[in-house]
Amino acid sequence: MKKSQWFWGIFFVLAAAVLVATQMGWTMLTLNPFTVIATIFLVAILVANLMHLSIGGTVFPLAFLLMLYSKPLGITSLVPWTILLAAVLLTIGLSLIFHPYQKPWKYQQIWVNHHRQHVLNRDSNYTYAEDVQSVDDNEINIETSMGSGVRYVQSKDLKKVNISNYMGATKIYFDHATITDVATANVDCHLGGITLYIPRDWDVVTDVSSVLAGIDERGVNGTKEGPTLYIKGKLYLSGLTIYYI
Repeated sequence: MKKSQWFWGIFFVLAAAVLVATQMGWTMLTLNPFTVIATIFLVAILVANLMHLSIGGTVFPLAFLLMLYSKPLGITSLVPWTILLAAVLLTIGLSLIFHPYQKPWKYQQIWVNHHRQHVLNRDSNYTYAEDVQSVDDNEINIETSMGSGVRYVQSKDLKKVNISNYMGATKIYFDHATITDVATANVDCHLGGITLYIPRDWDVVTDVSSVLAGIDERGVNGTKEGPTLYIKGKLYLSGLTIYYI
């Protein structure tokens, strides 16, 4: 069994125990079922986004937890708009602080190639928590649920990629893929993070609806003289990061 499955399995077993204990009065806290269930899911969202190092996906669950427990914390006067505005400002501030310290872009391709070679050289008899595959179909379906996955797209005439992510982390490398003219990537991400590594000469057009989520583009000084990749879909409490390499 993958490590991520062990982690989330134990997490939800403990969550069930906490729910029963609070309702039976076995703890010092007396909470209604809605508060307990909401807390469990917010913590799950927080952990999933921490694993993916998503700033917005980490700050907003914390903000909702503060609103949920505003009365015992004595901060009811800050609910909801002050806390939400503070979360927005904090997300923007942390993004500006940490994103400039990413690796120089000319070294990003070296890192990608090193990572790929490391993956290809792994012992096939060993069980890894991360699901790693290479795909070469023209239409590709990628699904990640409560885990992590890496896909190396090597299609010679890529047309469509459907990416579904639920409480997980998905990395997709397009640097060895070829688009004849136009291709589409459809994303559907809930409580997780998707990272796309795209050739810097591709013209990427994003049309993604989001709820408490964000899109972060890094290394955007590409030529955009190549084929067009349309990124469409929806993000819910998630993050989409696009690296141009």
